[in-house]
Amino acid sequence: MVQKITLPFVETMITYACNLSCAGCTNYSDYNMKGRVTWAKGKKWIESWLEKIDIPDFGIMGGEPTLNPECDEWIYGVRNLLPNSQIRFTTNAVNFKNKPDVLDWCVDVGNTVFKFTFHEDKPYATDAMNYVFNKYKWKPITEHGINRWIGPNKTRFQINAPLQFFKTYKGNFGNMRPHNNNPKEAFDMCIQQTCPLLYESKIYKCSSIALLNRVLSDWQQPITKEWKPYTDYEGISPDSSFDDIRSFVNNFGKPNKICTMCPTKRDHDSILDHKTNVISKKQWMKLNA
Repeated sequence: MVQKITLPFVETMITYACNLSCAGCTNYSDYNMKGRVTWAKGKKWIESWLEKIDIPDFGIMGGEPTLNPECDEWIYGVRNLLPNSQIRFTTNAVNFKNKPDVLDWCVDVGNTVFKFTFHEDKPYATDAMNYVFNKYKWKPITEHGINRWIGPNKTRFQINAPLQFFKTYKGNFGNMRPHNNNPKEAFDMCIQQTCPLLYESKIYKCSSIALLNRVLSDWQQPITKEWKPYTDYEGISPDSSFDDIRSFVNNFGKPNKICTMCPTKRDHDSILDHKTNVISKKQWMKLNA
């Protein structure tokens, strides 16, 4: 009998592109990331783990996930593969007026958390929030210390408005350097403490480490000696031993040696006021033309 172990939460990026450029984005969407993941590909990623781990909570995000034209296939597909799991869907709401059906899809599959992460105080945010509240009946609840609203079919609605972002590196793209900090101190202020990422069939500690090699390559930055401990990190794969998978799961929500890459509260240059460091992707393209 195949041994299975429970990993409390896993998320995946169905788009790498975003319509905003938020300085300090842990998914590196602030520097013109491109591409999306087809459901056919994502399905294979998830299926490769079904006999290895139980996933009671699965997150769909980006980039901006509503930019993926197969967004509905992702929501319904994940529900078919994980019939008893909670599904979280996180969007910045910028594109919500063009894709309001995403809310209905989340309600239809049920047991979901539909989440707006507002990065700007603009009319589209208010319009999107009002649409959600007017479309369905909601009751306020508190789950795991988080204020939410619960609606039909066990759908929860959540709003988040981050005040700060934290650059996971020193310098800028093309001249990135790791912080090389105490891992516990870096972990203590991390916003990805319990956010393993499913990427190219592997599961990584977080999105920042999962996408690091891709970002360094995209910006033609050589992998120097100081980057090697982080670029050599491979997470776990479906072919990993049960002991390696169990070790990864046991480290869920705890510091890891790769956390040395990231900032601590002493790294003031890497702690960014969020509201003043957000521009649209179109603005970013003009500034970097």
